[in-house]
Amino acid sequence: MKTGYYLVDPTGNITLLADTPVPAEKRAQTARALMAAEKTAEQTGFIEGKTLNMAGGEFCGNATLSAAAVYCLKNSLSRAELDLFVSGASRPVHVSIEKESEKEYSGTVDMPEPLEIKNIELIIGGSAVTAPAVDFGGITHIILTEKAGKTESEKSIKSTCESLGAQSLGFIFTDGEKLTPLVYVTNPETLVWESSCASGTAAAGIYFAQKNGGFFSGKFTEPGGDLEIRVRPGENGKPMPSLTGKVKIIKKDSAEI
Repeated sequence: MKTGYYLVDPTGNITLLADTPVPAEKRAQTARALMAAEKTAEQTGFIEGKTLNMAGGEFCGNATLSAAAVYCLKNSLSRAELDLFVSGASRPVHVSIEKESEKEYSGTVDMPEPLEIKNIELIIGGSAVTAPAVDFGGITHIILTEKAGKTESEKSIKSTCESLGAQSLGFIFTDGEKLTPLVYVTNPETLVWESSCASGTAAAGIYFAQKNGGFFSGKFTEPGGDLEIRVRPGENGKPMPSLTGKVKIIKKDSAEI
């Protein structure tokens, strides 16, 4: 079966978006095959109209921005206000997107509010650490303000994900200015030091907002570039994050799966 896809660069977090319909039960297998064909891809999603399903069922803000950019490209739109149905989000996700050049876009996505924020204990490199965990439903991010070794972090994220019973987990290392995301997805199993992570950036913004009376506005420098995040309290008291970033559509291609 030939599967068409777009290869997209949202702040270095190279994302593969398949636009050939794939049954849910075959998405993990198809994602593995597509990522084998595109070695630079860090994650895979499946788009159909205004619907985006990530291969692991998680929510991804960068992929959501990418899907909005592809929607504009396919429909010859220079700007759009979209409500997208995204895996891991309990309600439609609003995106404002605008074309900057032939295949480059900038946009803002209203990230889902977290389901829960709590402190958890984990072990990294033999040391016990207590850190805040921000649960978005489709993915949980743990905010870590102390550095840890690569091997120790990769071992810990797998064991912590298992103990939490999460389908995907992020370790977000940040000092308040720089941010380095490590993301583990259980099915299809991927472990990636991502170039940027939108939901992880939102989680970091929420963490700092909690320390600042519920508000935060700032920019994090990540391996692939900068992401801006704003957090304010919602009507229900939960933090409401919105994230701004850039998207470049690299190419449209297909692969025989």
